Amino acid sequence: MSPPDAPSPLAQPLPWNLVADAYVDEVMPHFERYAEEALRTVGVAAGQRVVDVATGPGTLALLAARRGARVDALDFSDEMIARLRARAAAAGVAIDATTGDGMALPYPDATFDAGFSMFGLFVFADRDRGFRELRRVLVPGGRAVVTSWPPFARSPALSTMMSAVRARLPGLQAGSADAPLGDAATFTAEMTAAGFRDVAVREVEHTRRYADADDFWSSMSRTLPPLVMLARKLGDGWPTVAAGLQADLRAALGDGPLDVPMPAWLGVGTA
Repeated sequence: MSPPDAPSPLAQPLPWNLVADAYVDEVMPHFERYAEEALRTVGVAAGQRVVDVATGPGTLALLAARRGARVDALDFSDEMIARLRARAAAAGVAIDATTGDGMALPYPDATFDAGFSMFGLFVFADRDRGFRELRRVLVPGGRAVVTSWPPFARSPALSTMMSAVRARLPGLQAGSADAPLGDAATFTAEMTAAGFRDVAVREVEHTRRYADADDFWSSMSRTLPPLVMLARKLGDGWPTVAAGLQADLRAALGDGPLDVPMPAWLGVGTA
């Protein structure tokens, strides 16, 4: 069972609705590399039925559909689903995109050959339900791939940014909590407890390049849901805080191009 954590602030649609446009423009191209790796791991092929849970703007769903898979995709964010539908139409691919709850999937048992949740299930209010629902809708022997992030400390630039936020807003404790599914042992235990067999969790890493520290901060402030929610909370006070944080990052990270490694956990299990 998932540990009795307090629900993540990200386990609600609002933060994802707020970042939907920037996510498509700035995050999808980078996240496609993780999605391609997930699809290769399972060997998704034309004609297979695939479900993408917490699909966001459809990063994996679109790639799977282009491979000829029959894709259902679900997310609790109306804005993310709207972006997916628009992109699917523009690409000329058919995806059944639905707004819904990843912890109560609207699909019959044993429907899909493969299931995915790319950087989504790990923030569910009840991860055990999320894992069990993903397993329920897979055919016997179907395989699932779920991804999560390790703690911010594993990525120096992100760690520096969150430390700067905590320094300027000491009551916030931003980024200080344990990362959900943040280590391989926990990930393996939770996926196994939900009924998956032959669970294997491995680390994958892709690096994203930014022009400089200012470019990094600008992108993070548009695409990272906790920062977008913080800006919403602070209202008129945010521009002053944001300017200070940008200066902090420039001082800490320098003026040149910035390569930001983003390690992730990729967990695979069989239904």
